[in-house]
Amino acid sequence: MKLNFTQPGQARRVVSLASVAVYALSIASFAALAFTSSASAAALSQTLVRFDRMKASTPTTGTVCAKSASTGQTNVVVTFPTGYTVGASASWATSTANLAWPATASAWPTIQATGTAAGQVVTFTSGSLTAGTLYCFNWTNTAAITTGTAGAYTGTVATSADAATPFATAAIADDQIAVSASVAPSFTFAINVNTDNLGQLATGSVSVSPTPRTATVNTNAKNGWYVWAKDATTGLNSASAAATIASTTPGSNSTLVAGTEGYNTGITQTQTSGSGTVSVAAAFVGGATGKGGGLDTTLRTLASSTGTANNAVLTVTNNAAISSLTVPATDYTDTITLVGAGLF
Repeated sequence: MKLNFTQPGQARRVVSLASVAVYALSIASFAALAFTSSASAAALSQTLVRFDRMKASTPTTGTVCAKSASTGQTNVVVTFPTGYTVGASASWATSTANLAWPATASAWPTIQATGTAAGQVVTFTSGSLTAGTLYCFNWTNTAAITTGTAGAYTGTVATSADAATPFATAAIADDQIAVSASVAPSFTFAINVNTDNLGQLATGSVSVSPTPRTATVNTNAKNGWYVWAKDATTGLNSASAAATIASTTPGSNSTLVAGTEGYNTGITQTQTSGSGTVSVAAAFVGGATGKGGGLDTTLRTLASSTGTANNAVLTVTNNAAISSLTVPATDYTDTITLVGAGLF
């Protein structure tokens, strides 16, 4: 069938109706193809864009994650929220090391070392993703992006095979919590038993504490601690006999021998834990029979430490020896005072 079209002053034109139909069909086919092409890219099934700082107007590093149902990706395109300041391309360095991303995620394959920024859009070339796997990468330069003013924001993530998929984030007035606490100074000091019976002294041997006494220090004093001691009479004194077995040269170390009158105190130490190193004062180092230092009525340093202590134990051994001339009596006694303090 043919149609005749005539306009005044023009020659008659003949148009085939079939030609019109073919032309219309071609246009329809092209439109359908274009629609199919744009609709074929599915959205990413999961997206995550984490900003390592959410405080408003703050430069930050961050992380991009995505899960695709497609394969054949050649790039990933992140459109950052309007209101955020996107840095130059050179600032968009990436990394897949030291990642604090979801435990189910994998490193993004062959992600470009530096992205390309254009406005709010940053594009990174990448390797193809395995469908159904969540992949992540970091941008590692705080110059890459600065958060906006406080408020809610949205952006998108897309790949060459996946349509732009939205994500939401926020900038807030302050994203940090200032934590404070205090620790009180602590010092404890304990003597396990407050008596020490040396028994009946004899010239043939040096008598020592049958069960040495202990003084235990626990402290958080970072600079250490000290323990001092003094006695009441600078020796073992008998009131009934008006006699004293004198302390052996107070402030100096000695080792008593059987048959020679003397009296001293020896110290050894142990510690379970702590930052401090415990040292016994040279005058009072014990550990051998009769070894120690004489006490008098002045507080003398027995031991010290350079730091904290957990169960620092000083073992106190009292030693006595008599000669054949030592006045007999049943009331030889002495009172030793032990004190300690922390150096805070």
